[in-house]
Amino acid sequence: MGLSIIISFIYGWEMTLLILSIAPVLALTGMIKATAMTGFANKDKQELKHAGKIATEAVENIRTIVSLTREKAFEQAYEEKLQTQHRNTLKKAQIFGSSYAFSHAFIYFAYAVGFRFGAYLIQAGRVTPEGMFV
Repeated sequence: MGLSIIISFIYGWEMTLLILSIAPVLALTGMIKATAMTGFANKDKQELKHAGKIATEAVENIRTIVSLTREKAFEQAYEEKLQTQHRNTLKKAQIFGSSYAFSHAFIYFAYAVGFRFGAYLIQAGRVTPEGMFV
């Protein structure tokens, strides 16, 4: 990494400074995306674990449940836990999508800024078109 920065300073120090100034923003948006993607995993596990406990309890005690006619109660409890998890998942989908779009938008913004500044440098005669891509 260090060698590539040195080489880029030799061939085009202006472009290197531009890219180095954009790099912290790109790193920050990547961290936001990673945090959003992994932040809710434990909560999902706990909710699904609780729904699984209800189902396991119903299967293990099926004779008692049938004799007491409590099938509907267990079914409703299980369905309620899954519905809660489903609603939370729909909310999290918006957060995941927004953070993904936000981080990728900045990547393409960096491309646009780099190419625009590169075109300016070529037009100003500070760099050759071949030198821009070295």
